[in-house]
Amino acid sequence: MKKNIKSLKLYKTYFLLLAAIVAAVVASCVYIDEFIVAQIDENGNEVYYAKANTEATFTLRGHIECHEDHNGVNFVVGFLAPKSWKVAENGRVTYKCDLAEDHDQILTMSPIPSTSLPKNGSGRTWVECLTQDYGVGTNVLDDMEWVVFQTDDKFNIINNQFPTYTIYITTNVGEKNLKCHLGVFVNHTDDGFSGGNDHKKVLFSSDCFEVVGGTGITLDFCNDHFNKISPMTCLQNDFVTFTFKGSAAENGLTGVGDIYLQGTAYTVNGGKYMLNTRDAKSRMERENAYSDTYNITFWPVELFGVPEDEVIERIEYYFTNSDGSITVTQSDDDFAQLGTPLPEEKQPFLFQFECE
Repeated sequence: MKKNIKSLKLYKTYFLLLAAIVAAVVASCVYIDEFIVAQIDENGNEVYYAKANTEATFTLRGHIECHEDHNGVNFVVGFLAPKSWKVAENGRVTYKCDLAEDHDQILTMSPIPSTSLPKNGSGRTWVECLTQDYGVGTNVLDDMEWVVFQTDDKFNIINNQFPTYTIYITTNVGEKNLKCHLGVFVNHTDDGFSGGNDHKKVLFSSDCFEVVGGTGITLDFCNDHFNKISPMTCLQNDFVTFTFKGSAAENGLTGVGDIYLQGTAYTVNGGKYMLNTRDAKSRMERENAYSDTYNITFWPVELFGVPEDEVIERIEYYFTNSDGSITVTQSDDDFAQLGTPLPEEKQPFLFQFECE
C-alpha cells in the first residue's frame, strides 16, 4: 500500500510538473484588452465619428504575459483603415509601456520598411501577411488597407514579466464620407507572424466609425448593400465593375434569372446618356449557380455611349429584370437597411467619378 501511495504521489508530481510546462508553452503571451475608436467631441461626449479632414486618435490597450526570454525585440502594431486615409503618410503612432524606464513616457513608432520581412512570414511582407490572413476583417467593401508600425526602441523581456502597454494611433481621416470597422494587430519581431496566436492578436472594432461632413455619398463598409462598385474611385476611362448583391436583403429580383444594369451617365456639360436596353450589353453575369451576386465590368464611355470630348460626372443606376417590371434601387436599399418607406418614385443608386 505504501508503495502504491508513493507511486501515486510521484505520478501526481510528474503530472503537475508536466502541466506547468505545457501551460508555460501554450499560454498566450500578447493580449489586446481594449480597442477604443470613440472620440471626444467639443461637449465632452463620446462619439463614433470624426469630421472630414480632421485628425482622430484611436487607443489600443493590452498586456503581455511572458513565459520565455525575448531579447532585442521591436513590438509591432498593424492598423486596418480606409485607403483614402493614407495612414502610411498621415499616421503617427506613439505608445507607453511598462518595459520602458519611465512607464509614463510617450515613445514613438515608425512604419516598418517593406524590406523588413517578418521572421515567420514565409517571405511575405508584414502587409501581405495581414492582408492574406485577415483581409478587411468584418468590412463588406475591400477598399481598406493594413499599415504596420514598429517601436523605434528595442526591448528585452524576460520570463514571468507581465508588462502593460497603451498605443495611440493618430491620423487624418481624409475628405470622403464613409463608415467602417477599424482593425488592429499586435506582434513582435522575435515572433514575426508565426503560425500560432500566442504572440500575435488581431481585433476589429464592433462599433462602426464614421467620417462626416466630407465629399460624396457615404461609403458604407459596415453593412451589406444591394450595390457594390470596384474600384470605388475611378476615372471615366477606367474599367469598373458594378455588382448586384441579391443576398443583402429580401428583394424582388432574387431568383428571376437574368438581371440587367440600367441607368444614365451625366456629364459636366449637362449631357445625359441613357442605358435603357436589356440585352447582352447590359446583362450582368451571375458569379456562380449558387450565388445571388451578379457583376458587369465595363468601360463607362463605351457602355453609355458618351462622346470622347465629354467628361462623365456621375452615373445614376439601378438593377432590373428582363422586362423591366422589377427594379432594385437606392430607395429599396434604404428600405432594407433603415426601414425608410419607399417613395412613389424610387431613387437610383449614385456613382460619382473622380476628377482628372
